[in-house]
Amino acid sequence: MKTILWIAGPVALIAILRPWTVRPIGHAPSAAFDAGTFAASAWPRLVREAVQTAADVSAIAAAADGSPARARFLKGTGLVSSIDRRSRVGVIRVQLAGVTPATVAIQIGPVMRGTALRDASGFIEFSDFTNQSDYAGAANALNDYALRTVIGGLSADALQGRTITFTGAAAKAPFREDGAIDIVPVQLELVEAARK
Repeated sequence: MKTILWIAGPVALIAILRPWTVRPIGHAPSAAFDAGTFAASAWPRLVREAVQTAADVSAIAAAADGSPARARFLKGTGLVSSIDRRSRVGVIRVQLAGVTPATVAIQIGPVMRGTALRDASGFIEFSDFTNQSDYAGAANALNDYALRTVIGGLSADALQGRTITFTGAAAKAPFREDGAIDIVPVQLELVEAARK
């Protein structure tokens, strides 16, 4: 009887723990997530959504607590008052006119921070990704894509003193320490160029 228990015990333990993996023959492992490919394919849809749903930035500037309920797309027009490159998260500061004057800080890099582009989107969900790392990678890749496509060919220093229109994403807590509304750009355009 002891011999049977000595044999049955380990066999039962192995059956319970199942230290093996069962895979169908010929099953190919899933491809690794490519954040750059994801950003390139998602970008046109993100731009369409931003253009169609962006609220005027003055709505946040005039809000009592100044904070939207979530990350969202904003748009506005204003005068570029300065180019701030004191950190790697460079910004162009845009003065907005109107009933509630405000300043917007549009990120121009070379580093773009935050997850506003991903989070403002209505179609990018955490459940679409295998893990947190891929979800974070998607946000970083969207920032990199904006840096290359929106800022890449732009001579930011030439914008000082000029009027621009912009559409971009703001985080749930959009205000910087200096009170400016932080925006990651989706579109930037000179007003003068738009009239030609």
